[in-house]
Amino acid sequence: MAQKIIVFIDVFYYQATLSGIRTYINELVLGAKNSKNKNIEYIFSHDINLWDQSHIFLNPKNRLLRLCYHLYYFFWKQIILPFKILKHKPDVLICPDFVAPLWQLRAIKLCVIHDTLFWDYPSNYNALWRKYFIKLINLGLRGNSSVITTSKYSKSKLECLFSKKNLSIKFVYQSFLKLKIDDDRILKTLNLEDSVFLLHVGSFDKRKDLITLVKAFKLLKEDKKIKHLKLVLAGQKILNNNTEVLNELESYILTNNLSKSVLMTDYLSSAEISSLYKKAFIYVFPSVEEGFGIPILEAFAMRIPVVTSNAGAMVEVADGAAKHFDAGDQIELFKTLTKLIISKPERTCLIEKGSERLKAFSREKFINDYEQLILESVKN
Repeated sequence: MAQKIIVFIDVFYYQATLSGIRTYINELVLGAKNSKNKNIEYIFSHDINLWDQSHIFLNPKNRLLRLCYHLYYFFWKQIILPFKILKHKPDVLICPDFVAPLWQLRAIKLCVIHDTLFWDYPSNYNALWRKYFIKLINLGLRGNSSVITTSKYSKSKLECLFSKKNLSIKFVYQSFLKLKIDDDRILKTLNLEDSVFLLHVGSFDKRKDLITLVKAFKLLKEDKKIKHLKLVLAGQKILNNNTEVLNELESYILTNNLSKSVLMTDYLSSAEISSLYKKAFIYVFPSVEEGFGIPILEAFAMRIPVVTSNAGAMVEVADGAAKHFDAGDQIELFKTLTKLIISKPERTCLIEKGSERLKAFSREKFINDYEQLILESVKN
């Protein structure tokens, strides 16, 4: 009988991220635990069930606490993790958070780089922190390393970015966490029980381009196709103490008398988000850059029609199951939404296409594709 391949998965970053990386790590862990592959054995650096959504390092507002976490993260990646690799002697190390140890370890390093945002949008990050983080990424790719990403789109961008490095870059479509528990109290809290509303789920990151969505919504309100139409922006309003996006939105909403119809919730539980998805009329994703776009799949699963920009990987992920508009164009977004609002057959068609598209993103397929890459890496 062939010796089992030992795979060590570093889940350390799960305790500190609100983004899609948290979902990615969760799905990778669940997929690995339920894997039917008899030739692979998994070891996890931590038990992610011990880190809930109130963890001290989860999007801390305190600058000193953020600094402490970065030091802790460096210490983990470059000192503690390499010693754990020496102890457990795995064949493969998976780092799902951009950064692998800089040491040339015995284990093959599979580093997940989800997108190229650090390189493409320097103004979105602190200059010194960005330079330091990119340096860590590059150092971690030394030695026997490969890159895994989440879409063909991200793969092509990473190939251009790392064209001078002799790196293997592969993509694996990830799965997503199906929301099963509801908390309908959020509908009452937001006075949405009898309302028709558009929904966006995601943090108030500048690249999400929420201002374009709000501007298009203002045109919808003026058009009066639906008298009581509302817009719900569900997500963390302040990221790393940066209030730029929130300030812009609040100013526009106040100036245009939209305070009663545009609701900004701040961070919500998964059960509350599930209730909003189930009640939503249309899901809108105006982002100007995405390496994947998990909310598209969440909306498909909740059987609501989806509208996204044509930027990033979103057209690829939706694959004909969503309507698209030119990123940043509020007029085109307004027209796209108007057509969808007045056409029930078109909404129904999108819902059915979305349900079919979901089959490409199952957890079983995610881990099976991953394991194929693991076997190829060990063989090569």
